[in-house]
Amino acid sequence: MGDRFCSAAAITISLVLVMRVGLAADPALVSNGCTPTGNLRGDANAGQDIHLENCAECHGYDGKAEVIVMHMDEPPRDQTDLEYMQTLNDAFLYLAICRGGDAVGRSIVMPPWGDLLTDQEIKDLIAWIRTFSGT
Repeated sequence: MGDRFCSAAAITISLVLVMRVGLAADPALVSNGCTPTGNLRGDANAGQDIHLENCAECHGYDGKAEVIVMHMDEPPRDQTDLEYMQTLNDAFLYLAICRGGDAVGRSIVMPPWGDLLTDQEIKDLIAWIRTFSGT
């Protein structure tokens, strides 16, 4: 009976963890409708991996946008440019990432990431992007 109880308890705990992770992993579009709230700067180290996986192809690994992207009529702005980055608040960056460039009056080529990235991942990404300019 003890083994059955332990197995049942392990299964129950596993199900609870899966349900919690599933709820926490909702993309930002689902969890908050791409509405930036609270502290919009997350963990820059976590944001680095997200940037490398999803953003570096167009924005460059170092944010300088020194890449050639055939489908763009103009390259993204240099995210290491202190003056330019000071003009963009974190809510703007959140919306640009979550809803895409077109939603904030920028390039339609930048896709919305709110259906893939969670609220926390977007906040982590903002923190990483800010490291390029020190803003």
